[in-house]
Amino acid sequence: MANLELTLAIEEEEDEDEETSLVQDSDEEQVTDRCPPPLTFSNSTTIKSSMLAILCWGCFLAVEIPRVFFRITGVLIVTTVKLICYLVKATIVITIGGIYFLVQRINWRKIFVISCVISVIVDPLFLYIPIINQDLKCIDMDKALNKTAFALRAVADFSYFVDLLFRLKISKTIWQSCILIDILALLPLPQVVIILFFSKAKGWRSLNIAMLMNSLAMVQYASRILRIYFSCKELKESFNERIGLWIKSVLNFLMYILASHVLGAFWYFFAIQRMKTCWQLACRTEIGCEPHSFVCDDLFRNTTSLNDLCPINPQNETLFDFGIFVDVLKSGISKSTNHPQKFSNCFWWGLRNLSSLGSNLQPSITTWENLFAAFVSIIGLLLFIYLIGNLQMYMQFDAAREEARKERVNQEMKTERRLKEKDREIAFWLSENVNIPQNEKDKVKSQIMRTVKHELEELRGGDVEEILSILPSELQSYLNSHMMWKKLQRVPKLDSLDEQVLKAIWTHSKTLKYAAKTDIIKENEPIDKMFFIIEGVVKIESSRTTDRSSAQLKAGDFFGEELVDWATIAVFPNLLPLSTSSAKATKDVKARVLLASDLCDVVSLFRDHFRKRKHPPPDLVGFNCASAPPPPHRTVSGLTAYRPW
Repeated sequence: MANLELTLAIEEEEDEDEETSLVQDSDEEQVTDRCPPPLTFSNSTTIKSSMLAILCWGCFLAVEIPRVFFRITGVLIVTTVKLICYLVKATIVITIGGIYFLVQRINWRKIFVISCVISVIVDPLFLYIPIINQDLKCIDMDKALNKTAFALRAVADFSYFVDLLFRLKISKTIWQSCILIDILALLPLPQVVIILFFSKAKGWRSLNIAMLMNSLAMVQYASRILRIYFSCKELKESFNERIGLWIKSVLNFLMYILASHVLGAFWYFFAIQRMKTCWQLACRTEIGCEPHSFVCDDLFRNTTSLNDLCPINPQNETLFDFGIFVDVLKSGISKSTNHPQKFSNCFWWGLRNLSSLGSNLQPSITTWENLFAAFVSIIGLLLFIYLIGNLQMYMQFDAAREEARKERVNQEMKTERRLKEKDREIAFWLSENVNIPQNEKDKVKSQIMRTVKHELEELRGGDVEEILSILPSELQSYLNSHMMWKKLQRVPKLDSLDEQVLKAIWTHSKTLKYAAKTDIIKENEPIDKMFFIIEGVVKIESSRTTDRSSAQLKAGDFFGEELVDWATIAVFPNLLPLSTSSAKATKDVKARVLLASDLCDVVSLFRDHFRKRKHPPPDLVGFNCASAPPPPHRTVSGLTAYRPW
């Protein structure tokens, strides 16, 4: 019994341990599902739970490390791409800005015209690249000329690219600029023509493609010529008409040279294509001969039939008519790499047929050949008409220039006469109306005459007052500050009058000169004038005072203002007031004199203005009576001279 009880107790303890371990395992699994537990060991941790924790950490790291790595790698890639895009954008902006700055700083239009002329000279070089290998009956490439032409074309295209960027920067609309022409001229059509010419295309397909590309190349060449025309038209504004005419004459001669060069190059290139066409036809009619590209990279052994069906020397027009291209093939320049010899022969052919308007050409019945011959004739005719037109224009320009020169001389003579007249008028006006020092008068006069010379066309024979209106503001202010009539405002009896009245008084007055010791006005005699001293000294004396007081009047002083009261009151208009003092010139005197009759005219014109001013009663104004001199109490006592400033 005792053993049985002991056994049962041990089993119960083992069951309890197993339950406890299962509960702990379930708790650990729940914790592990939430997050990995730390790798710590306690007395209650078993080897099984430790291995499970290590496995859980391994799985966690195996998942997280690649995910973090790919995330960091993606961020780095995106950042790198953005940085590269920013760098490319900044490089493009800096490049375009630098090009635009250089274009503005230099005379780009002249450089562009020169580069355009070079480009139209370079483009025909592509047509000389193909050469014929008569031994193998194939078309080879002049590699040295090919490299040179491609390099020169790249340089020329760069100038078109720069001009295109410049016009995109400054143009408001595409249609008002030459952007479309620049884009067409920038297309690499000659390069494509050469690549297609030496392609592996066989049969008539290669010939049709070649004809199409030839047409496109000629259209592009025409666009480049048109671009030169527009550029020269823009440059014409910066030259005078004489230089522009000489430039046009030189360009007319260069057009003959350039047209001869271009037509000679096309003549050579079409001759190569004509030979290739003959070979294609020979392969169609010959049994066992297949259509071939006839590029020297393709080996074609059977050349006997091609020699028989495409004879050159002598030519058999029954088998194949080479037309106007037979001379190229006979001379042997189609297989030569001697560039000066090839260029000179083709240039001479073009110049000769342009000069004769293509009358010596005898083309075959081929459509393209006849169109080319007609094109040569039309170009020669247009150039001849253009030359005749320029000669007529030059003759008309020479006659018009001579007529314009005569007209200019006549106009200059008229202007000179008018200037002399204005010079006298201005000198007289300055002496009469402006009180400035003599040393400054010449300077002021020269400034006025310079203005008059520039504005003479607008004057239309105007008077001096119109001249004053066109003077610079500073000079006008200076003259106005020295106007003599403004001095009248400082005379007591005239200070209340308007500017218009003062100008009229000054206009009605006259400039007179008195020699030294001349009596201008005598005492007790009628005052028939009032005067304003411009130059000199006048002595004023009066015998009505016991001390015979005297005074001296200088430039700017005024005498005889009693006439103002007399003219204003006009009780007895035929009687003049008597002078209470005498005026005598001690030196040569220049004065502005207003006669009593002229003053009456001014008063009659501006009677309302004179009525507004205050004037003395009539009994205080002295008159010259026929029977007896006026009583002393009816005259203005004292000196009647005033020095207003």
